[in-house]
Amino acid sequence: MTLGAAGPFAARNVNAIALAVCLQALLGCAAERGDFGRIQPSTYTETVNPDAGRLIATLARGEVLSDFNKTDREVSLRERAWPLVLPPHARDWFGDWLVEMQRTRVLPEIDSRYDVKAYYALLRRDPARSSETRWRRLVADMRADAALVGPFWTVAATVKGDDDRRMAAYDSHRDHPPKELTDLYARINENARVVDWVWRAMRFRLKSYRHAIDRMEVETPTDTLIEVNLAWQALQQAIADAELGTDTLFRRRAVTDPIPSRYKLGAGIEEKVPQK
Repeated sequence: MTLGAAGPFAARNVNAIALAVCLQALLGCAAERGDFGRIQPSTYTETVNPDAGRLIATLARGEVLSDFNKTDREVSLRERAWPLVLPPHARDWFGDWLVEMQRTRVLPEIDSRYDVKAYYALLRRDPARSSETRWRRLVADMRADAALVGPFWTVAATVKGDDDRRMAAYDSHRDHPPKELTDLYARINENARVVDWVWRAMRFRLKSYRHAIDRMEVETPTDTLIEVNLAWQALQQAIADAELGTDTLFRRRAVTDPIPSRYKLGAGIEEKVPQK
């Protein structure tokens, strides 16, 4: 993966950045998980990693980050995003580490490169497991995702309201320092990045589950296929219901993103489940 330069100073810090990433990889191996399945908060996760991420994002990629404190709702938004952006098949130290690196901006948005076939590979990794156990795991994972989608988008809507109030408060006064405007737009962008990440993760999950269902139907047929397809459709519907009317909920501001925001594209959930 190549990090773009942002001037001579960034070039002089390439070695430091590479060292920071290597140290984080070593430290991340032993990390424990806390609430919402996240890596357990520690000096590494809450200070070292975010500080390195800010350095890399600003110097190596030229991104703008906000210096604002986070509201309680912004903290909740990020906590609720975690189990949705961390695919079930990535629950090993390296998978957790990649998601943690993207969360803290050490790495750019790399989730679009995930392989939709990996979840199926996880299910069939242990050939001794009962085929029905694999089917039950698949259904349970889809139902778990469906239960998380609605609460996340509810919090996302309240964060959007906070962002609107920020803009209104700034516009109502004329004595704000210039940096405050930069921080304002950067924070709105950061919130939008979280929402966009979850949006992409849900489409990735739908495709991964669909791939697993289609492959397992051939490999290990089941009498519960109707239940499986209903669980997939329920997840698809949960995403559609949660996002209903949110085409313009967030817009990224202050930085140019390499991956288009779904709010700019107005994309929807168009994939249809095969009728059996």
